[in-house]
Amino acid sequence: MFNNEFCKVEYIEDANVVYLAWKKYSSGENYRKPTNYALDLLRQHLNSNFMIDARNGFEDDKEDVKWGFNELLPSMGKTTCKYCIMIMNKANVIAEEMDMWTKEFMKYFEVIHTTSYEEAMSRLKEEIG
Repeated sequence: MFNNEFCKVEYIEDANVVYLAWKKYSSGENYRKPTNYALDLLRQHLNSNFMIDARNGFEDDKEDVKWGFNELLPSMGKTTCKYCIMIMNKANVIAEEMDMWTKEFMKYFEVIHTTSYEEAMSRLKEEIG
């Protein structure tokens, strides 16, 4: 498990999910370290899915977005992951930011939007089996 003041990343074995929950704004290595950890977990656990909890959302740093689109997501796309589940608040102040990320994720994964962890787990079971 990875856990610091910015983010928590863990593998949830019974659901075969790599779960990343943002706690507050981060950039640079504080952004890249947890996302790279999530990538490593996706590589280690075959056919696992990726769940991002962005309810404590924030605007991304432009350099981190560029890195995410050009390096992180293409690397994640080479794993056996098929689904990305995004947990967001209904009235999301970063909706535009998440729409941008959703479009990029859809190049590699099927994307499911939910508003809670419980709903995300339920949708995983319904749609993935």
